[in-house]
Amino acid sequence: LKMMDPKGNNVIVFPVTLKSVGTTASMEEIEADLERFFMLRVIGRMLETRLIELLRFKRGQVYGVRVMDDFSFSPPVGDVRTGALSISFECNPVEADDLIFATLAELDRLRSGEAAFTDDNAKAAKEQERRELEESFHRNEWWVTMILSNYFSRSFGITGDMGATMSVWWRTRMKTVETLTAEKAMACFHEVLPQESVNAIFMMCPKGKVMLADASPPANGNEDNPVQDNA
Repeated sequence: LKMMDPKGNNVIVFPVTLKSVGTTASMEEIEADLERFFMLRVIGRMLETRLIELLRFKRGQVYGVRVMDDFSFSPPVGDVRTGALSISFECNPVEADDLIFATLAELDRLRSGEAAFTDDNAKAAKEQERRELEESFHRNEWWVTMILSNYFSRSFGITGDMGATMSVWWRTRMKTVETLTAEKAMACFHEVLPQESVNAIFMMCPKGKVMLADASPPANGNEDNPVQDNA
């Protein structure tokens, strides 16, 4: 089908490594590992909010931005946890390069110290985490996902007991959220996305002819206006 309002899907992927917390696989190390993992989740939420403010509300070129992490292929307990952090958004294909550049520039501003997470950002993220957990707590599908993910977690490999594993998960998550500060958020950001971070960019555009950003619609059937052919 021909798209009346063509959109391209863009994804920026960063490989992420969380610092090792040791190799003895004790519960203390498991909790420290979980705390880093939950902190990354919160940082992703804060970064997502920041990019929505930039790309949607300031530039008006996207409707939404998603920041997600993936540690599904992370090595077993005792080894360094590795995964990926992705930033994705849909936009007019002709604006994709500009928006990707703006996204990477915002990350560079955070790295250089020109910009930073604030106490208000941290407070908003904490409130959002609390509200989301309260809503999820009453949904059966959330409990199914939680039990399955914890069954295959590093914690369960140590405790061998689902109740104890869920208790560790709950306690560590609450501690991470309650003690979140702007300083902790920035420290985690620098840890997972340092200055030398590499990335892979995926740009998926619809087939067909897409009007360039500086081109006006053809007048009186004149088709001499420049177009970009993505076929």
